[in-house]
Order: sequence, then structure tokens, then C-alpha cells
Amino acid sequence: EKYSYYERKVNYYETDKMSVVHHSNYARYLEETRIDMLKYYGMPLEMFEDMGYVIPVLDLYGQFKESIRFGETIKIVPKIEKVTPVKFYFAYTIYDETMTKVKHIAKSSHCFLDSNFNPVSLKKVAPELYAKFVSFAEPEKEV
Repeated sequence: EKYSYYERKVNYYETDKMSVVHHSNYARYLEETRIDMLKYYGMPLEMFEDMGYVIPVLDLYGQFKESIRFGETIKIVPKIEKVTPVKFYFAYTIYDETMTKVKHIAKSSHCFLDSNFNPVSLKKVAPELYAKFVSFAEPEKEV
């Protein structure tokens, strides 16, 4: 079954003087979502680390649509947009609790590195895991 969303209540300490979520917390929300999704699909982050791999963020893009405030519950819908042997790409939409208002949209890219911080081809070192990862990517839509 497809992963649907990650739900989270906004904490007071994540907000600024206006009770609006500080922009630095969006990266944390996305990371929590990514980790939860990978675990859901049977690929917990600890598994990669136990294999000797790390998965750093290469880039992160976000667009603020509407403020998120203290006490609100948000739902973050992630999708794996693309997987290559060395990199993978995520897209995220953060909604309000009812999933009727888009609060934020974001994208991130990541790579697989070994313990010496050298790029690793997941397809070569763990072909079954790579195939599993690819199977959860959403096919690109033709425009």
C-alpha cells in the first residue's frame, strides 16, 4: 500500500514571535517525513547506516504558500519523484489538517555515500534494495 502522509502538531518552540513556524523548521518537518516514509516501505534509515551508507541532503527548495502556526496540525504528503543508482529526489506538499489548504511545497535531493563520503551506486552494492527503492518512485507524468 502506498504511503499517504505524515501528520504532525506544531510545537510552540518551533514558532517565532508572531506564533508562525520559523522557516528553519521546514527542513526538519521534511526530514521527519522522509524518515517515516522510508521506514514505512521497509527501508529504515538505520538499515542504510548499518550497511555503512549515509544519505545527505544535496539540495532543498521550498515555497511558502500560507503560514503555519502554533497548535496547528499539518499533514505532509511526500513522493519519491526519481531514483538513480546514486541519487534520489523527493517532492513534498504540506497541507493543513483537513488537507484542503496547501501551506508549503518543497523538493529535496539526496545521494548515497560510503563511510569515506564517496558516492556509492546503490544499484551495484545493493541491487535488491535499489529495485525496491525504484518501485516506490512515482512515474513521471507526461506533459
